[in-house]
Amino acid sequence: MIENIRKNWSNYFKIYVLALIIFGIFFLYSKHDVGNDSSLSDWLINYEGGFVRRGLIGEMIINFSNALSLKLRDSILIFQLFFFVSYYFLITLFCKNMFHNRIIILAIFSPIFLLYPVAEIEVLGRKELIIFLIFLSYLLFDVKSFKIQLIYKLILFPASILTWEPMFLFFPFIFLIDLFVFKIKKFDKKFLYLLSSYLLSIFFVIIIYLNPFQKENYDIMSNFLKNQFSETCYMSCSFVGKQSENSFSELFKVILEKFEFTYAIRYLIIILVGFLPLYLLSIYSKTKSKNQVLIISKFKNIFFPFLLAFLPSTVLYLVMYDWARIVHVSYTFSILTFLYLLKENFIELSNQKIQKSYISKLPKKFFIIVFFLFAFSWNPKVVMVDDVASKPIYATPYKFYKYFIRDKF
Repeated sequence: MIENIRKNWSNYFKIYVLALIIFGIFFLYSKHDVGNDSSLSDWLINYEGGFVRRGLIGEMIINFSNALSLKLRDSILIFQLFFFVSYYFLITLFCKNMFHNRIIILAIFSPIFLLYPVAEIEVLGRKELIIFLIFLSYLLFDVKSFKIQLIYKLILFPASILTWEPMFLFFPFIFLIDLFVFKIKKFDKKFLYLLSSYLLSIFFVIIIYLNPFQKENYDIMSNFLKNQFSETCYMSCSFVGKQSENSFSELFKVILEKFEFTYAIRYLIIILVGFLPLYLLSIYSKTKSKNQVLIISKFKNIFFPFLLAFLPSTVLYLVMYDWARIVHVSYTFSILTFLYLLKENFIELSNQKIQKSYISKLPKKFFIIVFFLFAFSWNPKVVMVDDVASKPIYATPYKFYKYFIRDKF
């Protein structure tokens, strides 16, 4: 019976992801020529005015455009499509045969995971796609391989910092995985070697925050985009020029001016509801006896280690306006880390606790209702002032119909 459930839900998941890919491709295409699209503005940042945070991918795209004589926005679309399709395709491989019980099903179908970027078109195509793809590919390879460690710790993880510097706040999830993979049992030389493998990435973080982009450098970059590609440096691109310093206090001041207590309550509820299945899985899981890892093995479940890995990302709520993206990125790292540890038998789920849970005891018809209400009846929007969106199961196909069928005929 369990095997049938796993097989059926794996097939449902493939259809679900395929639908998201199809919608995502059309949505990315439809908005890549929109002059004020916020997700595309981040990809315009480049190194023509000197070193600047998030400029790596923009510089690569500019060289790609020049080499193939393409419009800059067409080149950005090609990169976005590549990262988007690759990530969602690898997700289907990674989650294959992972649908062991109803709680895992709800965790994987959480609306703050794969559905969110497609349901909220403004978020679709953001640079965290690259971050997710790098992290997911790390999990799909042999993490223990020395060659893989060199490639990721010396090239890809530093590149991820140069792509989207808040990535370093999610390094605790990668470090947690490394602790299990390399069987770190105590604070010794082995632990220090593992810690030092992140030094290059941390070095780039320090360089970014100690070298704010000066106004004259921003003007060079902005003029280059204008003269070379007739593109205006707007939104995310212009923001790097408006910051006199990449300081925490400067960013925090902007958030504080717009903050209201109701926003914090709303997003606390979004996190509690969206993370609920994963929270249940974490308290029903524990480290296997053969995998003694530092003090992690001393906890009765893995909730607290995951909480410690999650906490650094909460800093972003003090400096970023688009809170829903933070929720999405945090959940993505959390669920992928949990599934990896489960797949590789570093942790084990208590089937007894799973079966005793209220969700497992629900009749099948009621579970289907709960599933649709949880997975498809809501999703967070984008910025902290936004209310919760409703009915993405209807709204997403309707957007597709509106942009590609109704307006064409």
